[in-house]
This record gives sequence, structure tokens and C-alpha cells, in this order.
Amino acid sequence: MTLVSRGVPFAALTCLVVSSAFASDRQIEEVVVTAEKREATVSDTSISITAFGEQAIEDFGLQSADDMVNYIPATTRDAYDIRIRGVGRNFRALGGDPGVATYYNGVYSPDFGIAASENALYDVARIEVLRGPQGTLYGRNSIGGALNYITNDPTMTWQGNVRSQFGQYNNREFYGTLSGPIINDKLAFRMVGVMRDKDGTVDGQEGSADTNSIDDQNFSLALTWNVTENIDIKIRANDRLSDRVIGSPVNITEGAGPVRGLISSDQYAYGLRAVDASTPGAMAFNDPRDGSTVYGAFVRPGIDPAATHRSNGRFGHPGFQNLLGGSKDDPIRKASVNSESGDCTFPYESVTCQHELFDHRASQNEINWDINENMSMRYIFGTNDFKYTFNTDVDRVNSEVGKYRATVLEDVQSKSHEIQLFWNPSQNLEVTSGLYYFDEIRKQDYSLSDTVARYTEAVDYGTLALPTPAAFGLGGASILQLLGFAPNHVRLGDAPEGVQLLGLWEGDARGDAYEHTNTTTTEALAAYTQATWQMNDQFALVLGARWAEDKKSAEEIRGFYFELGSALAFANGILPFLPGTAGLAVGPTTGLTTLALQNIAMGNATYSGDPNNPLIPTCNLGDSSCANQLRLVGVPFSGTQTTRGSDEWGDTNFRVNLDWTPNEDVLMYFSVTTGYRSGGYSLGVTDARLTDPFTGGLVPQTYDQEEVVAYEIGYKGMHLNNTLQVNASIYTYDYDNYQDRVNTFVESRQSQVDIVQNADSARNSGFEIETTWLPTDRWTVGGNYSYTRAEYTVDYMVAINDDPNLPASLFGDSASAPELFLVNANGSQLKGIPKHKATAWAQYNIPFNNGSNLTLGGTYAYTGEYYDEGFEKELDRIPSRFRMDLTATWKDASERWEVRAFARNVTDENNIRGLTSGTEASNWYMLGDILEPRFMGMDITYNFGML
Repeated sequence: MTLVSRGVPFAALTCLVVSSAFASDRQIEEVVVTAEKREATVSDTSISITAFGEQAIEDFGLQSADDMVNYIPATTRDAYDIRIRGVGRNFRALGGDPGVATYYNGVYSPDFGIAASENALYDVARIEVLRGPQGTLYGRNSIGGALNYITNDPTMTWQGNVRSQFGQYNNREFYGTLSGPIINDKLAFRMVGVMRDKDGTVDGQEGSADTNSIDDQNFSLALTWNVTENIDIKIRANDRLSDRVIGSPVNITEGAGPVRGLISSDQYAYGLRAVDASTPGAMAFNDPRDGSTVYGAFVRPGIDPAATHRSNGRFGHPGFQNLLGGSKDDPIRKASVNSESGDCTFPYESVTCQHELFDHRASQNEINWDINENMSMRYIFGTNDFKYTFNTDVDRVNSEVGKYRATVLEDVQSKSHEIQLFWNPSQNLEVTSGLYYFDEIRKQDYSLSDTVARYTEAVDYGTLALPTPAAFGLGGASILQLLGFAPNHVRLGDAPEGVQLLGLWEGDARGDAYEHTNTTTTEALAAYTQATWQMNDQFALVLGARWAEDKKSAEEIRGFYFELGSALAFANGILPFLPGTAGLAVGPTTGLTTLALQNIAMGNATYSGDPNNPLIPTCNLGDSSCANQLRLVGVPFSGTQTTRGSDEWGDTNFRVNLDWTPNEDVLMYFSVTTGYRSGGYSLGVTDARLTDPFTGGLVPQTYDQEEVVAYEIGYKGMHLNNTLQVNASIYTYDYDNYQDRVNTFVESRQSQVDIVQNADSARNSGFEIETTWLPTDRWTVGGNYSYTRAEYTVDYMVAINDDPNLPASLFGDSASAPELFLVNANGSQLKGIPKHKATAWAQYNIPFNNGSNLTLGGTYAYTGEYYDEGFEKELDRIPSRFRMDLTATWKDASERWEVRAFARNVTDENNIRGLTSGTEASNWYMLGDILEPRFMGMDITYNFGML
């Protein structure tokens, strides 16, 4: 909104008022928004909106999405997405869509993180946050709401400013704007440049750099051309490069139930085996079905099949124990990653860099034509082109035993066209209509690598590659041939469409144990219209409809290293007759297992003669350069598969809205709105492959579109002579086919799988209130509160695979013990939605005799606990958190100079935004995405030109 004091306007934001001068007759007057494509104030728009004005963005020091969401009711964020009223993106699988649509100067942005971080919100005229489905006017992926970022336009007068910011963590930021005419009253430009630099906020260990740093530069140029009195053209383009040490999650805890909280640095392999109570190292687990005790011990490397073929990178490093936090409420702010060395330039020059590179170019282009007094047209054309790459340490240790890393190279190109027609057929009827087209191609190369010899070197299969004895009648075929392996390494792309190939493992230079190259293309079409009929002085009716269609195609080519264990059981009778294993047999007498005998046959170990410890490894366990390392699961092989698919989804959404304005200060409304999010593909999700019943080939699995019907009653009012503003709403969403990525048991596969699927129905209900109050000439206070209750409303079975008290190796899985591992999520709270969220803030202005003034401000933001998975489970509960910010801003009488001191997260809370829980294959680790620690700094701004 805008504060008006004796005719002087002061920019501010809805429910968050900031000004640099105060007087006894000051009143709240609102900022103009374009939430419904037409200009209107927030109070005149029958949608739940929080709108941030430019001055408020600056005075509150909003520089990131984490700062912004503190001021928005019922809103949280994930690492890459925003979630409004609990609606967001529940998974990051390629081929899916966000739940909140993000627009930058009217152009759809394919990723929330781009808009939320560009220029640290500098030179942004306003941010509009629309809560609730916006399917009629915004359409694509706005099932939870929409965000509009609007930058400042070029000016026909010379003006600009420079700003510098300095603070903790060696923070150095420089901003500059220059705007003015090229041809008076005809053509104007605006240039903006930003350079940001900041050291990491999570302490690196073992020689690694501190993580979560900032190194970001952006330059933009905008032009406004008044072609004629009725036609104007706006063009804006930017070029951005961010090159930083990427954030690393912190270790909160790990370990099986009885040893929870300990890093197993003396265990080479992950996983447990069933034992009796007398076995050395036995750990007791309680069986919740009957209260009995089950005993387990760590697997013996190369003897008992491990939970994964990957070794424990913490092996032999007890010092890593100090990297565990006390709990989710008290995480440790440290990260240990493979230390940096060499050139971190992509792709892959260094496998030890914790690094992220983001190269972004975009444009927003707009043509406005005032056809006549009752009709105008707008054409918006936008492009986005960005390359995103990162190389990050997955096991989070600086170790020679393992260098497990994830690397992504992603290239995204999109463009959109939209034609909007605004017309007034009569004095009491306004109509907005439009056509929309969007297309995007997204390519991703993702790999999980480990530069130890297990993956980089060719496997010595030993006697497994020799012909079988003639007595077995197998034609002399080797065990490898009997298992169906091709005689060579099958590489990425070797498989025809719909086919999976298996071959020998001959090493990968990069150590890729897994790699996929994915390509998705999206084409979206829409047509919409919305009309507002002013029935009389008090009542207005809004009717809108939008037809939309989304077409997607997907290609995924995967290559992987794998170890086959269970299929070797048939070879028990053959292995003792192969050279090197003569006379040895599986059983308690020798202490040998099929895996142990296999390792002997391959030359990875020899038989010790001791049934309690039957193997003598050829290589020391910590020797990662040895090609004859123990295999931990079974026979190694290479695999590749190629899948392709295409599908389309569509819907027609509507909006019905009844507005009642009993007087000029109050608006009440009731709305029924529908929204839709298209279905998609689960590329990169391991289990998301199906066999086509018609062709017999592999195809990528799809999930269905998500639909919602939203009911909302809202109130917007100005009171006490326009010094008190109250906006409130209550709402209920009913979902069909709610999308989420969960573990579930699939009967047809008779196994537990990790896939994206649809829950039949869910419901989300809540209440929100926002207030702003000017109690005195100097005080401005405000805040908001939201209550949200979201839950599944039908039986919905999900599977648990990460409970450290229920190891699958001891208790079975969903197929053998459904009563332990299958949970009905009916009634459980949906993912990422705090029931309670609140913000309170206040500002006090001190004027000085020389005309300057000092404004002191403080904010307290509270976010209640919520869950990081799609059902309530203590393991995934994110603790409640709060953040307190303080600011002090001095402005001179002319408002040319401005100095702001600030402190964010004053009490230095270790707040967690998200959790990741591992399975037995990663020792049940728990990781936390930790928010910014206390950060103090100062920025200085000088405004020049005609103000």
C-alpha cells in the first residue's frame, strides 16, 4: 500500500507499512497491483493477496525467499520451491511441475528459485503473492497460488542510485541503477547491475571450504518505447552468473536404533544381519507385534550381503563423530566434504569441488495497444535460458575410502506467448480474455560417482568367467553367461528403446555408479476469459473460465553399476567345483556364504579356515585403489536402459466470485475456484518404470493430473479513519488425485517401490488474518496469523523404509510384514504444512530537527512444526522455529542518503527447513537443511537525479 502524509506518498506493502516520515493525519492507502491482469488496489481485489512494495522490500531487508516467506501467511518454502497454504511441489523428479506459478514481469518463470533470488530483490517495484488457486487468469501450475515479481520501468527523467552492503561472513555487495531518456518522452532505458559476494555460513571441516556461499553477478537492461500515443513497447533482458560453494546439509544423527547417534566409523559395509543374543556385537531390537526381542549385528564385509554395494566413507575416521548434532532441535552447523582441489570449472574437471554454477539469460517483452476508450490489448513474449550445474559430496566426508558425489548438468530453454484483451462492453461490465502458449525443453545429465577402484577399474571376475564343468550339462557356459551378461560393458545409450541390457563391468573413468540423461519437452496451450459484472453499488459478480492442455514427452537413458546377489543362489552347487574354490561349500561348517564363496572365486579373498571369520581379503579394506576389493552384495555388472513416452493432460477451470461492498471501506467476498496441475513423468526416480502390456518394452511411468476445488470467504476492511487494516479469509480445498512421491507396496511387483503417485483425495482448510495499524504518529505495527489443517481424506497406504528401529534385514519388508511397514495415511497431515504460522512486527520513527529521521524496526516470525513427508511420522517432524530481525534506518531530509543497520536471526537459532532420512543403505542418516545463522551488516544507499 502507499502511506499518504499531507499529500506526500510513501511506498509500503500490504499489511507491512514502512515510511520515512510521519504526521498526525497519516492514513493507510494501498499499493496498486495487477493480480487480475488489471490495475486495482489490494482491498478492491477479491483474492487473498500480500503485496510487497519497493520501499518495504528495502526497509525490511528482504533479499531472499527465506526473508520473504516470514511475512506471508500459510507459506513455507523448500530448497527450490515455495508452498502456499501447503500447496507446492512435493518432489523434484524431472517431468513434474510446481504448484505455485511464478511470473517475472508477466512472464512465466520455469523455476521459483530464479525469480526469488535475482538481484537479491533489488530494484523490484513490488511482489504480489496471490494465495489460492489462480486457474482462470494464471492457469499453468497455479493450483496453490501465483507470485508476480515486477521490476521498475525505465523513466523519462534521469535518476538512479548506488548501494553497498557489508556484513559478517566477509559479505560484500554492490548495487547500481541508472535510468533516463534516450529520446525525450519517446524512448527511455534502465540499467541495473549487481555484484554479491559472501563466504559460506556452514563450517567446512577437514580442509573443505565453508558451504552455502554467495558469488552472484547480474546485469539487466530495460527499454520503454512510446511508439505512438496508443502503443508502447517494453523490453527487458538480463544476464546472470552465480558461481558458489553450494550449501551442504548438516548431519543430525544416524545409526540403527540401539546405536542411534553414533557414526559407525569401524564398519566398512552398511547393513545388518540376523544373529542370536550370544553373537559378539549383537544389538537388541523390539518387535512391536508381540514384544519379543530380535537381534542384529553389522554385516561382515564380503560375507553377509550388505544393504548397498557402496562402502562406508566414514570407515577408519572416528573423528567424524563430532559432526553429529544433538537433535533436530539442536543441529550442529558443520559440514565435512571432500576437500577442494584443482579447477572447479564444469564439467567434471575436479571431482572434489563442492560447487554450483548457474548461468541465466532471460527476456520479458511487452506490447500495449490502447485500441479505443473501451478496449486495449497486450502481447507478452518471454524467454528463459539457463544452465544449472552442481557437483556435491553425497556422503559428506573427506575420506579416501569413498568419494561419493552427485553431479548435475541441466540445460533449460523455454519461451511463452500471451495475448490479453481488455474490454468494457458496458459501463458495469469488464472482460479480460486471453490466449496462452508455452513450450520448454529441459535436458539433464545426472550422475552418482565414486572415484575408487571398485567403479573406475574393470572387474576381475576370476573363475566366474571360466567354463563350467562338463558334468553339469551346461555346455561349458560360464556363470556370467548363465546370468545373461553380455560379454562386454554396456554403456549409456547402448540399449534400444524399451530395452534393458546387462553386461560385464569394465570400469568407468569418472566412476559413475549411476548416470542418466533425461530430456523432457512441454507444450502448453490455454484460452481464458473472465468477466466482472457490477450488478449495483454493493454487489459484483465475477465469472471466469480457462481451457488448458499440456502435452509432454520424455526420454530417459540410464546407465548403472549393480551387484547381483540373489541370482547366485543357483550356483551354490557349481562354485565348489571351480578353480580356487575346490572343496569349499556354503554352510556352518566352513562359515562360508554364497557371497563369500563368490569373492573367493573372483580373487577378492582367500579362505581362512576359520568358520567364524572365513575370509582373508586380498586388499586392505581401506585401500580404495585396489581393483580386487571385496564385493559387498554380489556379482558386479553394468546395465543400461532407454525409455521414451508421451502423454497429454487437460482441464477446464472456472471461477465464481460474489463481492459485497456494504460501504467504501469494506469488501466481503465468497468464491468457488477450481485449479489443475498436469500429470507428468517421474524421471530420475529409480522405480518409475513399467512394462508396456502391448509391446513388452519398458516405458516411463506417468502419474495423473491433480485437481482442486477451493471455497473461500474473505473480508477486507479499513477502520479507525483508515489507520487500521484487517484482511481475513477462511477456505477449504478439496483435492482429487493429490500428487506426491512416496514409498508404497505394489501388489503386481510384490515389492516396495519409490514412485510418484496420486492419492484419491485430500482436504486443506484454514484461516488467515493480516493486520496493519497506525496507533500513533510514530508507531506502525502489524502482523499475520494462519491456521492450516491439511490431511488425506481416504485410505492411502504408504510404506516405511527408513525407521532405524525396524531394519528390513531383520523384520522383512512390506511383502512379508505389511503390518509393520505399511501405514494408512488417512487423516495424516500433508507434507510441509505447519498448522500455525505467525508474524508480528513494529516500527518506530524518530524525526530530527534537521529533517532527517531514524526508523527502528523489529520482526518476530514463528513457523510451527510440520512434516517433511506425506504422512505424520516423528522421524520426519521438522521442529517449530522462530526468527527475530532488527533494523535501524536513517534517512537525510532529502532522502538522498540512507543508512541501514540490520541483524537477521538475532538470537542465532539453528533452524531447520527440511529433513532427509536415509535407509539401511546409508546407516539411517538424518540430514537437515539449515537456515541462515545470525547475520549482521550495514548497507548505504545514495539516490541521485530527479527524485
